[in-house]
Amino acid sequence: MARPIQVKPADSESRGGRDRKLFVGMLNKQQSEEDVLRLFQPFGVIDECTVLRGPDGSSKGCAFVKFSSHTEAQAAIHALHGSQTMPGASSSLVVKFADTDKERTLRRMQQMVGQLGILTPSLTLPFSPYSAYAQAVSGPSTRMLNAD
Repeated sequence: MARPIQVKPADSESRGGRDRKLFVGMLNKQQSEEDVLRLFQPFGVIDECTVLRGPDGSSKGCAFVKFSSHTEAQAAIHALHGSQTMPGASSSLVVKFADTDKERTLRRMQQMVGQLGILTPSLTLPFSPYSAYAQAVSGPSTRMLNAD
């Protein structure tokens, strides 16, 4: 008896909207969700728009914008990334795909290891972030074992 074929979605389809969710940085801290919506609406239908805020409710100068399709998100990146500097911002607008949870976790781990002084700048250049992290984590324990 033949087993049914299992079909899994492609990587970009299984990211829970990652391929249509954008990170927007270098916004003016006075810009509201409505201002961000006006900036991005010409590129397509927006499902969500959230300005990130601190505990006191003030803007952090960045937002997430989720489009209804990957094509719309891509068009917004091409048109807006680096296109202008918002009043009060230190550099031009940053528009890129938002990180996945996995990418965000890996970056946080790498930052923590770096803060502990285990990673050196020369160590991280020739390797991917994961291999640099793995080498840094396994490096000290290997040295301890060899010291015996």
